[in-house]
Amino acid sequence: MGVSRYIARRYQRSRRRSRALNRAAVIAIAGITVGVFVLNVVLAVMNGFHEELQRSFVDTMPMISVTSGSPDGFGDLERTLGVIGDEPGVIGVSPQIRQEVVVSRQRLFGNPISRGAICWGVDPRRVDSVMPFSSQLRPDASVSEELQPGPGEAPRVVLGSELATSLWAALGDTVLVTAPRGEMGFGEIEAETRRFVVAGFMESGMYEFDSRFLYVHLDTAREFFGYGPQGAGIIGVRVQDMFAADAIADSLEARLDQSYRAIDWKALNSSIFDWVKLEKAMMFVLISLIVLVAAFNIVGILTMMVGERGREVGILLAMGASRRQLQWIFVFNGAWYGFLGTALGSVLGWLGCLFLIHVGVPIPGDLYFVDSLPCIPMWQDFLLVAGATMGLSLLATLLPSREASSLDPMDIIRYT
Repeated sequence: MGVSRYIARRYQRSRRRSRALNRAAVIAIAGITVGVFVLNVVLAVMNGFHEELQRSFVDTMPMISVTSGSPDGFGDLERTLGVIGDEPGVIGVSPQIRQEVVVSRQRLFGNPISRGAICWGVDPRRVDSVMPFSSQLRPDASVSEELQPGPGEAPRVVLGSELATSLWAALGDTVLVTAPRGEMGFGEIEAETRRFVVAGFMESGMYEFDSRFLYVHLDTAREFFGYGPQGAGIIGVRVQDMFAADAIADSLEARLDQSYRAIDWKALNSSIFDWVKLEKAMMFVLISLIVLVAAFNIVGILTMMVGERGREVGILLAMGASRRQLQWIFVFNGAWYGFLGTALGSVLGWLGCLFLIHVGVPIPGDLYFVDSLPCIPMWQDFLLVAGATMGLSLLATLLPSREASSLDPMDIIRYT
């Protein structure tokens, strides 16, 4: 093994006369470098998207949503809130109402601007214990206190920042909110429209939420959507450990009435998270093809090297070198190309991740749920990429090294 390493190093230092072989070696190392670099950056970006998805659903929405299968909703809301609040690990509960609506604003000229939206009825006293509602209000957190209208005043509404922009709505403007009423059948749908005064805006940082959500006071939503004085459509729950939300949700279902269902944030968005994991795996496989192509270059380099070093191979065999020792000479050469490409690609990949983290690359928020390219490099991914690349590089050495070890020394010496 030591003799094989020594001869492999000598081969690396004594190829100045073979320019074609040198160029092929540089191309192979560059191909592996590019493949490792791209693969590391792509996996880090996929990690960033996965983390941003988790953050969006955990920080912007309740970690657990408790719903009722009864048409009357929660029979005893306060008792249910107490039972949920007493569950170990629960740190906040808040009743909410969710209803799909159409929000529109009349322009001075032309037809009104209308947008489909989701109206949330929230309790300003409790909602902050479930999600950071007040901290995301603009112009300041005092907007939550203005949601409750005074006697004779028009009801107030908080619009998502992107929704307000699309409606050209400013503070103090009046918008029309239309919601269905009664039973929805195949015939005509009854609807009711009410005027709301814009009291503020919501900036959650998630385009999908800011472009579709609007918020009103829970009492206003109860009266508008036909709920009782203590009615609610959803009870939002926040837990201390976000990854224990599924176990707490199962415990809540066991303690509550059988018509109630508790859904944690992972189950509610399982298809999205499964899609991200699948996409990450597919990107790994597809971009690994770049490394595979570079590995084929290693096959070509070693094949050329075997032909160039045929006389030396014959002399080594005639002097008593074993065929396994000859095979290891070319394995070490191919592994060296793979190592150089892997090391350079890993360093460039890490620098690329640092660039994305500290400088950033803006992306259109109307197409994605974030406004800049997220990046979270993980050492496990770097090790996985390095291991896969070195594995492909070693596989690429098998055929040329076996060919070199199978040469006949007498024929080589006779004809060279």
